[in-house]
Amino acid sequence: MENEQSSLAIKYFLDNFSIEILLDQKKPPNKIEELAHYYLEKLTEVFAVFDRLIRYEKYFKEFLPPEKSGISESEAIEYHLRSYIGDFYILQERVRKITDKLIEDLPNYNFKNHGEVEKAIKHLSKQIHTKFEKITSGLRREHVHERSITELDLVTGKFLSSLVTGEMPLPAGVNFDGNRVKARRDEVVKSMKEKHIKQATENSASLKKMKEWFATRFIFIFSNLNGHNIEGLKFN
Repeated sequence: MENEQSSLAIKYFLDNFSIEILLDQKKPPNKIEELAHYYLEKLTEVFAVFDRLIRYEKYFKEFLPPEKSGISESEAIEYHLRSYIGDFYILQERVRKITDKLIEDLPNYNFKNHGEVEKAIKHLSKQIHTKFEKITSGLRREHVHERSITELDLVTGKFLSSLVTGEMPLPAGVNFDGNRVKARRDEVVKSMKEKHIKQATENSASLKKMKEWFATRFIFIFSNLNGHNIEGLKFN
């Protein structure tokens, strides 16, 4: 079931800690409640970036400006693409911060074998980084190199759009076939959109699994630190 494990993670906090404290309506009476409030907030931030990355297939497909905006589809796709790559780094950083902080906070918990717990947390962070690297390395190869085919398509699409709209004025006497240029622009943009939609759709499927994978392991460690057990966790 989609989001089952991440939903269990959020439910864990609501079931085991004061809702008034979790919702900032009451000051935490002790360090454990304070940490629960902190980690719920940080975990939901991690989930939020996962969810945003998962939705990029819709951004590339549907989240485009009207013609009257003066922003071409090529420009909008480039904006989404750069945001997409940036969000992967934001997610990696948020995962790193939440796991590093949990290691720092281990002395606050009455738990044996802190060394083993720290090792498990570091392994979790490393595994997530490795999973992200498989996706982001491909994105970097295709989109960061100056002469990559996708970058050339983006430049071509924007250039052709500027000719079609008249944003780039041409000298008098230039032989300009507007219909031919428009047809070529539409061809380039269509191909570019299809490529990014396909790539984002494939990545979304992986990201959904990664989100649940991370949620299961993080909340298993955190709940055990607090002396709780959670039924229904699935370590796929």
